[in-house]
Amino acid sequence: MQQKAHFLVNPRLTRILGETYRSSEAALKELVDNAWDADALNVWIDIPSPLMPAPIVVRDDGVGMGEAQIRQNYLDIASDKRQRSGKITAKYKRKVKGRKGIGKFAGLTLASSMKMISINGKNRCSLTIDKQVLLEANDDLEKIPLDFIIENFLSEETGSIVELSSLDQSLNFPTPDKLKELLFREYGQERLFQIHVNGDVLGIADLPGHNVKKQHALDAVGQVDLHYTISHSKSKPKTAGISLRVDGKIVGNPSFFGLEDDEEIPLKLLKNLTGEISVPETSGMVTADWGGVNESSKAFEKLGEFVREEVKSKLQTTHNKQLNLQKARLQKQINRRLENLPEHRRGFAEKAVHKILTKYYEESDARAQVIADVALDAMELDGYWEVLDKINEASKGEVLHFAEALGDFGLLEISNIHSQAKRRIEFLDYLSELVLKPNTREDTMHRALDTNLWLFGTRYSLMASNESLKTIVRRFCDKRYSGNRASNRPDLLLTQGFDGRYLLVEFKRPNKTIGREEVAQAEGYRDELANQLDSSSAFEIMVIGKGKAANLSPDNLASNISIHSYGSIISAARNEIEWLVKALK
Repeated sequence: MQQKAHFLVNPRLTRILGETYRSSEAALKELVDNAWDADALNVWIDIPSPLMPAPIVVRDDGVGMGEAQIRQNYLDIASDKRQRSGKITAKYKRKVKGRKGIGKFAGLTLASSMKMISINGKNRCSLTIDKQVLLEANDDLEKIPLDFIIENFLSEETGSIVELSSLDQSLNFPTPDKLKELLFREYGQERLFQIHVNGDVLGIADLPGHNVKKQHALDAVGQVDLHYTISHSKSKPKTAGISLRVDGKIVGNPSFFGLEDDEEIPLKLLKNLTGEISVPETSGMVTADWGGVNESSKAFEKLGEFVREEVKSKLQTTHNKQLNLQKARLQKQINRRLENLPEHRRGFAEKAVHKILTKYYEESDARAQVIADVALDAMELDGYWEVLDKINEASKGEVLHFAEALGDFGLLEISNIHSQAKRRIEFLDYLSELVLKPNTREDTMHRALDTNLWLFGTRYSLMASNESLKTIVRRFCDKRYSGNRASNRPDLLLTQGFDGRYLLVEFKRPNKTIGREEVAQAEGYRDELANQLDSSSAFEIMVIGKGKAANLSPDNLASNISIHSYGSIISAARNEIEWLVKALK
């Protein structure tokens, strides 16, 4: 029987329906989320080839909807499903994903026409929505009639079908591979939810990364099939670990089979590991209710040894490759700091830095550099090397004393870095007070910052501060500077970056607003210095004071000139250091 249905909504929402998703694949995932909320066991997604007239079809075997549910719930736009029916699904006690009430219309991102068919065991309901009609209508949404057909349909099969037709050719067409990757991160290890994309069942191989399959005949267990992926950092699975499948049935939750206790494997790296190991039914391995494994089982012990041996080597290879890439990006900066240490200490320092970078695996380069930089500062303390001397002495004696010394070294390594970071916070507190004092001059700020270049960020913390222009020119040019400021300690700082560029920093009073005159003065210093340098490297100019004058347009500044306030620089430095202190805890 053909009828008419209407939206239950007052505001006009056609402009946002189906237009709030970052990609075509993300819009299709919303339809899969609806199937999850409907307690479906399976979802079938068919994506035609681009430019083909066939529709995209998303079908599930969930509970389905009847006429009343479609009218009162499905067409009630922007209503929170969790408020209507609870946060947990009725049958499989799943956590409901639908929230905003517009995810059911996600298909309108891709298509002009969306047809929804739902079967609940008694009726077969069909609802068609034409996006163009909604966009062109002058009335509110609740006044627009929709084609709605209700048929008696007694069947044991239930579920819903969404057909997306007249696909928008101006948008990026969804690709099966990207959709699989997106869906696997969310649903890849769900036991009672299987997703089929163009006939292929979603599996571990759909997650980008290092994919491994291995078969092995294991004593006391039998034939073992191990399949796992070490994913890329940006493609982590929602649930990490390796699932155990015994005689075709998943037992217990995914685990790391003891790899989480291995100090050589960073815990963050384990979050990239997902997989499954299948074994035949083995006496004593599974508990009587099949709810978990018997960890006292010798067969399970053998299985754990096999997984650890097989997976650890691949994890270490992946980790070393990624860690070495990060070290290569930071090595030039680290080397310059190591050169400041006595030669006999550099080897220990380099090993310590490697250990620290390993511990903070997957942090951004900026954060990794902050950690390494603070650690190297700590290593310049005499107490650090006293413990190393103790280790050297103990290594020639009893093993017990040697182990105690190694323990002391580890504790001191962490405590020194923590202390160094806290000292930097104290310095920032002092500097903030100095900035707020109205009589603070630029030479005062210069003295305060002369040996604390870390304040400007890790890039500049590796450069050398000058004592005078004469000294810095001798250092970089190997000739006497003949300028008229050679004998003065200037209110600017010149240093050379690790990328070969020169950085010229001019300190103004903290209450001084930076205008065109101050910028021109810094440019004058630059021009005068450039004549004394043989290098053709470019200059960068940083002018620091109260901030930019209102009448100085950023558009009128050269790209190599930046204006900063002391407050913003202190705030950025404080954020970095406070993060480090928190991380060390």
